[in-house]
Amino acid sequence: MSNRYCINKLYRSRKEYCHYDDSSKEDQWQLEVYLHALGLMKKHNFRSIIDIGCGSGYKLMTYFEEYQTIGLELSVNVEILKEKYPERKWKVCNFNEVPDLSTDVVICSDVIEHIVDPDELISFIKGIKFEYLVISTPDRSLMHKPWKVKYYGPPKNKSHIREWTFNEFNRYISSHFKVIDHRVTNLGQFTQMAICTPL
Repeated sequence: MSNRYCINKLYRSRKEYCHYDDSSKEDQWQLEVYLHALGLMKKHNFRSIIDIGCGSGYKLMTYFEEYQTIGLELSVNVEILKEKYPERKWKVCNFNEVPDLSTDVVICSDVIEHIVDPDELISFIKGIKFEYLVISTPDRSLMHKPWKVKYYGPPKNKSHIREWTFNEFNRYISSHFKVIDHRVTNLGQFTQMAICTPL
């Protein structure tokens, strides 16, 4: 793959998508990412939020129940979500289509590492009219030291295509959005999160 997405040229990514079913998960992962997004909602008196790759919908329904929500997922998951939460909006996420969506906050929590071509995800997000983007992914430099073989991939998690270090992710996201905050939010889960606004 010629596009390195700002990742070290020695890094080896996977080539094929491997589905990870998180339809049974609650808030064991990325809880703090959603709480940061909730803080933005309260601070700015926002009303609407879109969650790209919302999984089981648990975090969206638990922490954003009082807001207008749209959960975007694969078609197989959307049917489950519609059945479980019929009063809410759920849409199939297709990165090949320009989204006709607007919201105050977009969450994209630990999705980008699963995508074969993350530029497609980034272009999709850019097509949404939003005020803030909260995006997270594992920090490879917290999982592996540079002198270890696994530092250069492929990821240990078979459903991950590639993983960024903190600096690599900052360079990649900064080339598409204005990053106003970038931090490690969960050391135990190796989570890095960036809060962005459109350029």
